[in-house]
Amino acid sequence: LHQHAALEAISDSVETFNQPKYHPHTRIQMLEHLLRWSTADENNNYWTASDMENSVLWLHGPAGAGKSAIIQTLALRLQDVGRLGGTFFFKRGHPSRGNARALFTTLAYQLTLVNPAVRKILSKAVEEDPSLVVRSMPSQLRELIVKPCVSVHESDSPGRILLIDGLDECDGIAVQQEILHSIGEIFCGQPHRLKLILASRPEPEIRETFQEIPSKSLYTLVVERAFGDVERFLLREFSRIRKEHNETMAGVDSPWPSPATLNTLVVKSSGYFVYASTVIKFVDDKQFRPTEQLELILDPTSDAEVHPFEPLDQLYFQILSQVPLRLRPRLLSILAVLTTNWNLSIHHIEQLLGFKAGDVRLTLRKLHSVLDLGSHDSSPIMVSHALFGEFLSSQNRSSIFHVSHKYRVDIICTALNVLSSTQLLPRGHVAWFV
Repeated sequence: LHQHAALEAISDSVETFNQPKYHPHTRIQMLEHLLRWSTADENNNYWTASDMENSVLWLHGPAGAGKSAIIQTLALRLQDVGRLGGTFFFKRGHPSRGNARALFTTLAYQLTLVNPAVRKILSKAVEEDPSLVVRSMPSQLRELIVKPCVSVHESDSPGRILLIDGLDECDGIAVQQEILHSIGEIFCGQPHRLKLILASRPEPEIRETFQEIPSKSLYTLVVERAFGDVERFLLREFSRIRKEHNETMAGVDSPWPSPATLNTLVVKSSGYFVYASTVIKFVDDKQFRPTEQLELILDPTSDAEVHPFEPLDQLYFQILSQVPLRLRPRLLSILAVLTTNWNLSIHHIEQLLGFKAGDVRLTLRKLHSVLDLGSHDSSPIMVSHALFGEFLSSQNRSSIFHVSHKYRVDIICTALNVLSSTQLLPRGHVAWFV
């Protein structure tokens, strides 16, 4: 198992241990919620049969919502209370963490380290059939994880939690779906002393596959916006920066930054930590004055040579690149509408641009990480990240995804052409509004 495990994917490996973790006093409610679900009853060492019905929890949220930090912090908490069974942190493009070949062998290997009873059963099984470690994913899940845990007597096995982070970063949509199908058919198929938490972006293929898992086995939790937590994080980090940069900050008046500036940063974060952590990392650069770095954050256009939001820009670029090339002209037209303050619904955007019903959802299918399309076509599309519009409007930052004035002019021309037509309905009221 050790030879067939991706040791870099474990939560306390050299690679993953230094990933962001939540600062104290942030995401308290969500972490407590996950810990309660994981341990079922803090006054009982073992789960009851009813506790085990919800054996899988799907934690999802948009890009940059902080899912990995939550899972990393939860892993430490579960380890402290003796409930952690194993972890696997996917990473896109990584030679071992980017594919699922070693997912279940890595989890099984960790289970043998924390549970002697499982270790004894699994050692015998692998000794009798060494090919188990290279079987298909359903076979590995059944033979290396579920069967040994079912065979263990309850008194020998406190409830353990398996954590899988970044399922959307596993190479290959078909492989992602195979993992979920295996979990739905095998992991949820019978009672055992395990629970599983998966974290991912709400990608359509993952969301649709989760819908096939029996609802009584699946619990879903959304990573909500946390403006208060972001504000607490920024206040604490700016205070630390002021102390550590004491030479360059000696003559700066308090409070720094001002309440108005702090509020601006909190609003621009959209309640997610990815923006706040990017700001702090840029301001904390020891080669420059924090005050000057913060000014560049507030006005990134003041110095064309500096790119304070480059990590976020790379994230947005990667997400947009998932849209097929042949759909890009339609994508840019839709994004041009979204970067205005019109708040048009999917139905109205299709009417305005002359698209067929369903074209907008098809085009934006891969963008659930930055856009909330809602469940009805009559609701406006919500942008998850406030900075996403700024990215699209800057050619230096968005490159081939730049929404130039040309697209807005085209939309206005389309609206004027509709209004000049003798056949106003059904597009006329949308064109008139625009």
